[in-house]
Amino acid sequence: MTTERHGTTRRTFLGGAAATAASVFGPGRVYAQKAGTLKIASVVSLSGNFASYGDHLKRGTDIAVERINAAGGVRVGDTTYKVDVQHYDDKTDATTAARLVERAVTTEKAHMVLAPLGSVLVKACIPVAQRLRFPMMAHWAHVDSVFAAQKGDPWLFSALNGFSGFYTLIMEMAAKFDNPKIGKVAILSPNDELGVSALKEYFPNDLKRAKLQLAAAELYPAKTQEYVGALERIRRSNPDGIVINAYTPDIIAIFKEMQMTKLFPPLLVVEAPTKLYDALGPAINGAFVPLMWHESLTGPKDPYIGSNKEFARIYKDKHKEDVVDFVAPLGSHNVLVYVQVLQKAGVVDDPAKIRKAFLEFQGETFFSKVSFNDIGLNPQHTIYPGQWHDGKIHLVYPPQLATAKPMHPFPLWKKA
Repeated sequence: MTTERHGTTRRTFLGGAAATAASVFGPGRVYAQKAGTLKIASVVSLSGNFASYGDHLKRGTDIAVERINAAGGVRVGDTTYKVDVQHYDDKTDATTAARLVERAVTTEKAHMVLAPLGSVLVKACIPVAQRLRFPMMAHWAHVDSVFAAQKGDPWLFSALNGFSGFYTLIMEMAAKFDNPKIGKVAILSPNDELGVSALKEYFPNDLKRAKLQLAAAELYPAKTQEYVGALERIRRSNPDGIVINAYTPDIIAIFKEMQMTKLFPPLLVVEAPTKLYDALGPAINGAFVPLMWHESLTGPKDPYIGSNKEFARIYKDKHKEDVVDFVAPLGSHNVLVYVQVLQKAGVVDDPAKIRKAFLEFQGETFFSKVSFNDIGLNPQHTIYPGQWHDGKIHLVYPPQLATAKPMHPFPLWKKA
């Protein structure tokens, strides 16, 4: 069951036929069981600058809830719970997000709280989790420096690896390109928590490991579209590659400015793929993107979704379109991890036991294997290089996992 609290709409989703008691409780273990409702509060951006991400996270969250309930619910301790999720719109505002997270714990009495997406919003919620001593998960955030504030005492967790590894494999791959070779790379990012950390530490480390040079590291004012000066300074550095380390709305605007000024090097990397093809069309083909998920990857599984390919099928059946990126799968991943943590804890209403279960957790979903380190991130999650080909994102590195060969150089470079 899912409820939206950004308006007055209430929608109840009914999954397929419920599983038998034997499939829920294990073969040959059919017996009377207490029943309850497990309340999830999902604080997510359904309006504002992150609305396109928020919509896809909501879709993924709802799919996981539907699958759990269709299977008869989830057993925690001696009780079988059906899951109810309520979505609260934080309007892509950090103050609103922190207020809604606190309300979810203190007023709504939620058993599970999915905190917002985006490092700035999650940064505002970490002190709330710490003060209330209530363990919660982020929808989508993984900037190491944000989570490092709770080192040794994490209460807000993310089922993703740190952003410090976001471009590592892409730069490793780029260093192997010929015709032309890649020697120096520039990066452009908003002047916020994500941008400062990436430009000062994470990205230079990736370049050093790949034996590449940093051509330029430019910050532009956050929440504006003043990119011209930063792009001109990048042009003067004559880079072989440019990384646009920004969210979708900024990527679109920056890319269009690059089209106007014909600033395209042989290598182009964008941080997030969501809605890019819708806005830019075939021009984005050839751009690389860090992949947090791809339907071709095999390995981890879970009893509710199954595999990556199964998630893609479920999503298409429900929404009549293909999964375009990792965001919707991540929404399901978060719910499934959280439920497994509660099962490990054996309770739904003891924050200390649940936090201990987070710290000791070793598990997996269709999305990835999961454990949590001392700042609350998942070191077992791997981020792969992807690339736009004919309007779809292919996994292009490493070769043994690739669904297509990497396209090099970026096609618009020849026309610049």
